Amino acid sequence: MADKRVQAAEAVVQSLRTGERVASQRAAEHLADNVVLDTGREQVQGKAAVLERISGDWPFTSTYKQGGWSEPQPEGDKLKVTAAFPALGAAPAGLNLTFSFDGDKVSHIQQETLAGGPPQQVDRIPDHIKGQINSALYNGTPVVVTYVDESGQPKSSLRGSTVVFNDHQLGIWVRDANGGLPTATKVNPKVSLLYRDSKTRSTIVVEGRAHVSEDEEVRRRLYELTPEVEQLHDTGRKGAALLIDVVRLQGGGPKGNYRMQKE
Repeated sequence: MADKRVQAAEAVVQSLRTGERVASQRAAEHLADNVVLDTGREQVQGKAAVLERISGDWPFTSTYKQGGWSEPQPEGDKLKVTAAFPALGAAPAGLNLTFSFDGDKVSHIQQETLAGGPPQQVDRIPDHIKGQINSALYNGTPVVVTYVDESGQPKSSLRGSTVVFNDHQLGIWVRDANGGLPTATKVNPKVSLLYRDSKTRSTIVVEGRAHVSEDEEVRRRLYELTPEVEQLHDTGRKGAALLIDVVRLQGGGPKGNYRMQKE
C-alpha cells in the first residue's frame, strides 16, 4: 500500500513539475474523485479541477522544472515532498506538498509556497545590476524611462543609451538635446526606469532625479559609454548628457533581491 501511495505522490509531482500531458494522464489515475488542493490562498475541489491545476503551463511551471524535488517522505499517515528552486527573481524559493490519502488515492494536497528572503540593503548599485543595465540593449531588453512633461502628462519611452555612469548615477545620451525628456526634467526632475528580462525573471525598478550636464568630461565619458548603435545616430555629439541620481532602486533576479534607498 505504501508503494502505491508513493507512486501516487510522485505522479502528482511529475504533473505539477512538468505540466506534460502524459504526466497529467498518469496523475489522474491516482486522484480521488473528491480530492482537494489547498494552495494556502484557495481550495480547489474535485478531480477535474485539481487535475487542471496540476497540469499544463502555469506562471511558475518554468520555475518548477528547474527545481530540486525530494522523494516522498512519510509524515505519520501522510507523505511529504519538498522542493528548492534556484534564485529567479520574484519566483518562490521552495515548495512543500503534503499528501493525504483515501486508500491509495490522493484525497488532499496541502501546498505551502516558500517565499525568498527580504531584499538585501545596499548603498550602491550592485555590479551584477550594472551589468544588466549596461547590456540591456544588446540583450534585447532596453530600459523604459518614464517622465512627466510640462503639461503633467506621464511619458514612457525605450532608451537604448541608458547606462550606469557610476555607483550612484545612471546616464542617458539623449540625441535630441531639446527633446521631451531633457526639457521636462528641467521643470520636474523626477523620473523612473524599468528593466525587465523575462528569460531570467529579472526586474529592476529605479526612481531618481535627472539633470542635464554641460560638463565636457561628463559628456565625453557618457557618449563613449553609450552603445555604438546609439552613437551612430548622433555622430556629431550634439545630444544631451542626462544624468540620473538614483534615489531608490529595487532589483530582483538570479543573484537575489536588492534594495538601494538614498532618501
